Amino acid sequence: MGNRHDHLVSAIVDVCHRLAAGGWVANHDGNVSARLDDQLLATPTALAKADVTPELILTLDGQGRKVAGIGKPFSEIQLHLAAYTSRPETQAVVHAHPPMATARGLCGGDLAVFLPEAIVSIGRTIPVVPYAMPGSTEGVTALSEGLRRSDVVMLAGNGALAVGRDVMEAYLRLELLEHLLKIEFCARAMGPMRDLPAEDVRQLLEKRAALGLGPQAPVPPAAPQVVTSAGAAPTSALVRQLIADELKKILGGKS
Repeated sequence: MGNRHDHLVSAIVDVCHRLAAGGWVANHDGNVSARLDDQLLATPTALAKADVTPELILTLDGQGRKVAGIGKPFSEIQLHLAAYTSRPETQAVVHAHPPMATARGLCGGDLAVFLPEAIVSIGRTIPVVPYAMPGSTEGVTALSEGLRRSDVVMLAGNGALAVGRDVMEAYLRLELLEHLLKIEFCARAMGPMRDLPAEDVRQLLEKRAALGLGPQAPVPPAAPQVVTSAGAAPTSALVRQLIADELKKILGGKS
């Protein structure tokens, strides 16, 4: 347990420093936690993430109460507990205020992921969780519903939150979301964005599910195809001919 404890503490400290270096937190923003058996390791409240050190990481019980450590649990611990409850496979939670994700959350509108590799990594849709007063039960419920759809969500008025099988995976999901939003912002300034073909999206989601990633939402069914007797999808010319033949039958053979 000692080695795993130390490993998780080191990972939390590393991610805290990354959040600060990336400009994703200011003042005492952001919080990070990781599951350790039936307890949680977490950053304390009222501490800049650049100043987090191993000895400051708290140990909490399953209800978010302090078991050991310096300082007090952060006020939004209920969001983390909701994440662990709604997604039992979750081993870590990272919450921060990346500028693009925070801005998008304020504007509203889910993100339809538009890069193939990113769909495999974080899914097709990244939702915006509706605004709720910090610490409210409404906010906890809304977050739980959002995490049943995606590994990472934007919180209206409260940055973004990601879950993962370890601390770094949760952080990297936030990083990918922020990167996608920067690309989207640039692309929309250049012109209309093209979406991915529906069949490609379906196959990418199948690959994601096969890798055991995400909340395992149902993969959209394949688009129906007209198939010839030879078993191949027909060309557009053949489709037109088939329609013409049917019209002739209806009209009694008249051209």
